[in-house]
Amino acid sequence: MERKNIGKWVYVILFYAACLIPSVGMLFYHSELAENRTLSEMPVFRTEEGLNWDYFQELQTYVSEHFAFRGELVAADSMIKYKLLQTPCDDQVVIGKEGWLFFGETLADYVGVTMTDSELDQIASKLAEVCDYIERQGKQPLIVIVPNKNQIYPEYMPVRFGGRARQSNLTLLQERLWQGGVPYVDAYRALLEGKAQDEMYLHEDTHWNNTGARLVLNEIYAAYGLTDHYELSGYQIEESHAPDLYAILFPGQEHFEQQRVYDDGKEYRFIGRMHSVDDMMIRMTAEEGNGKSILVYRDSFGRALIPYLGGTFDSATLNRSTPYDLSLVGSTDCDYVLIEIVERNLADLGQIQIP
Repeated sequence: MERKNIGKWVYVILFYAACLIPSVGMLFYHSELAENRTLSEMPVFRTEEGLNWDYFQELQTYVSEHFAFRGELVAADSMIKYKLLQTPCDDQVVIGKEGWLFFGETLADYVGVTMTDSELDQIASKLAEVCDYIERQGKQPLIVIVPNKNQIYPEYMPVRFGGRARQSNLTLLQERLWQGGVPYVDAYRALLEGKAQDEMYLHEDTHWNNTGARLVLNEIYAAYGLTDHYELSGYQIEESHAPDLYAILFPGQEHFEQQRVYDDGKEYRFIGRMHSVDDMMIRMTAEEGNGKSILVYRDSFGRALIPYLGGTFDSATLNRSTPYDLSLVGSTDCDYVLIEIVERNLADLGQIQIP
């Protein structure tokens, strides 16, 4: 056999061997990605009801989800795209400059106004009704809309998206709230001003960091007329936060980014069983509270507020259910009612049902 032909046969054998490794490897190596879905189970050819006519289709799905080294191959593909091409493996993530990541669902808000005047008017009117209802229950209402990260840090967005729009759903809605006398905290202004002193958002996560959360919380306390205040300095930097956007790019890979960790010496405890910071209902009480109580309707940005609210109030109740259950206003013994929501979910405010 000629040497040239031997080289061709070696190439063919190596090619087919590489193709067989993921399938044959399933016999001795098991690797799965940590995913936010349930993977398929090994199908059976015969069931209690008879032959499984979808067996081969189900087998194909099973093999595609469980072949050997799947996790490692997906991670390698993501890393190559991320490091060399600056391209995400998932369109939920926008790869920005200097290692900053942004949530893909916020792009529409970033490039311009997506709501009509009538939609914004309807939300503003709804919030006015909500605040009026809360006041009639003898409680003090307040609205805070947390801006998307790219509204505060447009300088780290890719140039292909252009600059941040001069107007947004958030700014237009807040104008309407101001004109209608609806009590709100301008978190957009506070965070824009605050970023000159320190970073306000996490680099590889959708959310603000603890400094950003404390800054806005101080604005909330001031709007309520409270003297409680959290210092923005004096923190320790710890690589303790598992970033959600990085996890989308590299599922199953353990990774932590820097978080600002404060030790305020304010103790609190949870009332009842608490499973995670994403529980639908969380109740807390401070060891040495301010004599006041608060009910908070919140989303995932409210996670960072939990220890600070817990350390401030005699009673703090946080609810994450959507649509908002305003019946809690009447059934909860509280002085204040806070409604917190991120900019990208503004449309949800129009779905609030008033009892």
